[in-house]
Amino acid sequence: MSNFKFINPGLWKGVSADDAAAELTRIREKHNGELKPEYVVEESKAEDSVLHNCFQWDDTIAAQMWRKEQASSLIRNIMCVIVHENVETEIRAFVNVTMGSSVGRAYTPVTEAIVDDAAYKDLLTQAKEEMESFLKKYTQISELNEVKAAMLKALDPNS
Repeated sequence: MSNFKFINPGLWKGVSADDAAAELTRIREKHNGELKPEYVVEESKAEDSVLHNCFQWDDTIAAQMWRKEQASSLIRNIMCVIVHENVETEIRAFVNVTMGSSVGRAYTPVTEAIVDDAAYKDLLTQAKEEMESFLKKYTQISELNEVKAAMLKALDPNS
């Protein structure tokens, strides 16, 4: 029986989550208990490496993919400061949603997303998915029990 699974299995070609976890454990042990992305990349360069196919090795394609990731990071890192009754609140300026009139996902100003029915529904779905992810990630931390209870109530208001 498998002990591991991928969150997004479609992203990882030709490797099982169990094999990936075993290889990551091996790499961590080789590096004195430290698992860093640069170690994983270095250990995965060989074509016969368990994780080799998890990476884009064509430098031209990889560079373009990296620039797209940097652009996404830039968009995600712009905050909008709202001042109401002398109280400043920061919110993300742009959110990645499906707008009612567009095809596919795109970043749009949050002020537009909250008034577009399809975008708002998408944003709410994302929020719920992030709460579920938070609950899974931090289930063992008892100091967050009140936060987790509030999230569970928000996820299932009828309970």
